[in-house]
Amino acid sequence: MKEKKVEIILQYRQREVDMDDVVKRVEEDYKAHGNTDKIEKKEIYVKPEDFTAYYVINDRVEGKVLLF
Repeated sequence: MKEKKVEIILQYRQREVDMDDVVKRVEEDYKAHGNTDKIEKKEIYVKPEDFTAYYVINDRVEGKVLLF
């Protein structure tokens, strides 16, 4: 049986963002900073009060992207 896609939307102070878009931006930011290693592991920490998602890729590369 095929799994149904789950859409997760973060709403905060009259703003909203699709979390799939945040994941895509994290991956793009990782590559934009010259990283070429395959992404084996992604950790994303969403902090709405800072309007930021912080990330760690492959337990070694850290970065951040804006949520909104």
